[in-house]
Amino acid sequence: MSRITDSLSQKSLKEAVRFGMVGVVATALHYGLYYLLLSVASPAVAFTIGYAVSFVCNYVLSSRFTFRVAMSVQRFSSFALSHLVNYFVGLTLLNVFLWLGLSPAIAPLPTFVISVPINFLLVRYALTRVSHQSDSYIIFLLLTGFGMLLLNLLDMPTLSDDMVYRMMWSADADAEVQTIGGIGDLISSQWVHYHTVNGRLPMHLLAQAFLVFVPAVVLQVINTVLFVVLVHLCVLWIGRTNPLFPSFPSFPSFSSFPSFPSFSKGGVRGGLSEMSQPLFVAVMVVFLLFVVFSGFRTTMVWSLGTFNYLWVLVAVLALLLFLRREYAVGMSNTQTARSLHLLYAAPLALLAGWSHEGLSLPLAVAFFFFLIINRKRLSRSIVICLLCFFLGTALCFLSPGIIGRSTEGITLTTRLISAAMTCLSNIRVLWLLLLVLLILARRCRPFLLAHLQAHVYAYIALSVSLAITLLCGTSLERVAFFTDFMAMLLLLRLLSAKLSALWLRRLTVAACALMLVCFVPAYIVRQENRDMWDDMSQQMREPGRELVAVQMPQMGENMLMDYFRQHYVMPSAEFGFYCVYMGFDATDSNMRCAAKLFGKQRLVFLPADAVRRIERDSTAYSHYDTDMNNSLYLWRMADSRPVRSVRFILSDEDVSALHFWQRPLVYDGDTYELDDFHFETVQIGGRPYLVFTRPTTNITRRIKDIEIGYE
Repeated sequence: MSRITDSLSQKSLKEAVRFGMVGVVATALHYGLYYLLLSVASPAVAFTIGYAVSFVCNYVLSSRFTFRVAMSVQRFSSFALSHLVNYFVGLTLLNVFLWLGLSPAIAPLPTFVISVPINFLLVRYALTRVSHQSDSYIIFLLLTGFGMLLLNLLDMPTLSDDMVYRMMWSADADAEVQTIGGIGDLISSQWVHYHTVNGRLPMHLLAQAFLVFVPAVVLQVINTVLFVVLVHLCVLWIGRTNPLFPSFPSFPSFSSFPSFPSFSKGGVRGGLSEMSQPLFVAVMVVFLLFVVFSGFRTTMVWSLGTFNYLWVLVAVLALLLFLRREYAVGMSNTQTARSLHLLYAAPLALLAGWSHEGLSLPLAVAFFFFLIINRKRLSRSIVICLLCFFLGTALCFLSPGIIGRSTEGITLTTRLISAAMTCLSNIRVLWLLLLVLLILARRCRPFLLAHLQAHVYAYIALSVSLAITLLCGTSLERVAFFTDFMAMLLLLRLLSAKLSALWLRRLTVAACALMLVCFVPAYIVRQENRDMWDDMSQQMREPGRELVAVQMPQMGENMLMDYFRQHYVMPSAEFGFYCVYMGFDATDSNMRCAAKLFGKQRLVFLPADAVRRIERDSTAYSHYDTDMNNSLYLWRMADSRPVRSVRFILSDEDVSALHFWQRPLVYDGDTYELDDFHFETVQIGGRPYLVFTRPTTNITRRIKDIEIGYE
């Protein structure tokens, strides 16, 4: 303590003492209101109201007594911003301590111990110093981190891949599921996974290790930090300077060095901006990821998704920035590349290549052309890193699992339909990039040509990524993520280089406003999903209970909330034709894993409204009918004979009477039969019920009758 006291100036020490006195008053007021409101409100609401009241008292006392400065609009704005940061810190810590098991009355106390010192630094900075651009950039990163942490802390387990990854991987899909008991089981599991599923061994090894051995809150904090790191790496990629260390000379101009991975072919400048606006780029990166991207929920705020996308992007961008620095050093001839760099760069290159074939393969193609064209000008460290990247890509892309899955025989028609759906719904930022390129082609052709020449390898990688996305045979929302991510970097490179400072500020303010508007409903639907999971897990822990009634949110009543449910939540339970698992099928691998984790022989999930209807009325579903969200059909069977098939008899349809957008999806047939994945017989209250998914709209609107085939 004496060392700390000696290091402080006399003025700072007095300020700290006065701050402590004010802090005691404000904290006591905050905690008193929090404690009184606990009886009528949730901890989060009580914490927020108490904080708001104490904030006003804190501002007056901090200005007049602690730091003795005049109150002004500018200082109030800075003070409010610093307290907004501290509020998110406090609310996050409160949720962490509640998650750790502290009672609502006690949880604020350790929260104050951590947040009050942070608050002193922020408040002192806000009231005694004028903010600069780099300060705004740092504050935005902090706010982004706290916002993401609030979303991540509400990340609940889903009955999908993240449940399966808590078990040992088995080559036999029908084998009994086994929990992972140690490192040996983990290695054995990934060995089987590499040979049967895909080649992303390093990332999926980490995924299983974290999901099994590390508390969820630790992973949620790490993912939050990595998200902030990703935003900062994007800023470094797009602009040449590091806003945290403006004098650090390691990141040269983009006009003389490559981007993603657009290594310049000869120092083409072409009017490109020497320096982008860090705050603008950071805001737009977060805005595009959070608001515009398709698949945000499955890549950035879903536990398993972060390993496949967030962690991958951080590793790849770190490698690209290293290569850019090494290339610049070699081209300037100011110093030779040090072999010591390879001790961390070569493993990083191997890991980046061996991460996800959707990103590493397009980059490997671009790197290959770059290596062939520039082979005489590259340093040894760059060549070795590229070779390591090629090796990692080969280990990933040419793994037995990926080769086996790629030869499963998806028809060309299916691939084309999936490609069309992906173009219409999942590819978004790429369309914006193409629009900007077309505008530049008409109004600023020399600038566009210089941009394309300087970033030719980036566009090669983008083209390969788009081809993979369109030909993979699936229309999952996350398949276009890497394509749109590459397009985002190029789009922001163009905007930051071409737009005026006024337009950069306008876009920054507009993007921040839209993000704030979207954050509130996003947080609400994630809290809704957490409440749903808490109810489900409580039922699964009940001895002897096998049927879990899922409190599904009502879809169709509020289109706005439905949008946020679809884009910001990986639901803990889901039913429908396009689901990757079926909660009503106890033999489904995800359901078997869930049963194992909760010590059950079997588990069956059904919408709570359907279960309640059956429990209230023994004659319910005597004829087939749907649940409240029209996702499932239920039909009470006369006996328990196994069902072999479910076939829909369809009526004729006048195609000319349909809307033009419906005609390409018209089903040409008089019958439609569900595959066995989409139906199951379930015992509810001692009576057998056939549960089967509602097919797509082009089938549903023509249903005339249903035929059930028995074994």
